[in-house]
Amino acid sequence: MNSLDVVVLGGAAVDRVAQVNRLPARDSVVLACAQHRFAVGSAANVAVGLARLACRAGFIGRVGDDPDGVFLRQAFQEEGVDTRALLVHEGATTVSCFIAVDGQGERSIVALPGVSLIETAEGLDLAYVRAARVLYVGPSYPDVAQAAMTEAHASRSMVFYAPSGAWGPDGLAGISHLIQQCDVLLVSRTEAEALTGCYHPEQAVTSLHSLGPRVVVETLGAAGVIMQDERGHTALPSRTVTRVRDTTGAGDAFAAGFIASFLGSFPDHSTVDWAAAARQGCAAAAVKIGYLGARNGLPTRETLAHFMGDLTI
Repeated sequence: MNSLDVVVLGGAAVDRVAQVNRLPARDSVVLACAQHRFAVGSAANVAVGLARLACRAGFIGRVGDDPDGVFLRQAFQEEGVDTRALLVHEGATTVSCFIAVDGQGERSIVALPGVSLIETAEGLDLAYVRAARVLYVGPSYPDVAQAAMTEAHASRSMVFYAPSGAWGPDGLAGISHLIQQCDVLLVSRTEAEALTGCYHPEQAVTSLHSLGPRVVVETLGAAGVIMQDERGHTALPSRTVTRVRDTTGAGDAFAAGFIASFLGSFPDHSTVDWAAAARQGCAAAAVKIGYLGARNGLPTRETLAHFMGDLTI
């Protein structure tokens, strides 16, 4: 098996979006002005973002053999994401959402059940995990995430973990062992507060860093990011943009830019410039929010280099 830069573990889904003049009232019907189908999913977006940044990315997840599953596989392949470890569940329906959006951006969402995540560690292709220099774990079942992290560390790969709110009723206790195993933890401000009970970002990253990750990165939206590593805290501002159209997927864009910068530090990642990685992540997020949709604005390597004014990245 050819080596990969990054293997992404998580889920993919389909959004069906109907644009309406007004959301329907009870027992009423409205006519859609337009309808769209989008390939989505937080981890899936990161895989696509990495592929656009010229990283060799593979995806581990699960889809049905229905038309939505075919659509997701094709979307990955068109972006250059390797799908050899994407499981196709025969006779199953792929997870999807129906979303009605009015002219003011108000939404009504119906989530439709189906398959998306690898459910047991036995479903993992461990050789595929070993093939990558980086393992990125998005929302996943804890046992599956732990098995993948253990395998990655056995092959000396770096582990990035972004739980994205998927920790169940046990809160921090349910994923503390995964945080302990990861090298880099990526969380939003909302997630950090929910996990630690700390409102102040510095306190939250300190609390999470004490669990064992080498680096904790908390994204703060328009306020930028704050990180903690063995040297202490680093705060970085967000990039200034002239137009914000859609912040959906900004965190996924940040993760892709951050990891792509990290990969540029090989073969010696003992002296990674984490601040530089965060600056590239912020730039990727800034480009993305100028476009509608979670993936439409994910930058290519050339677009990001131009935005940053650095054609050498």
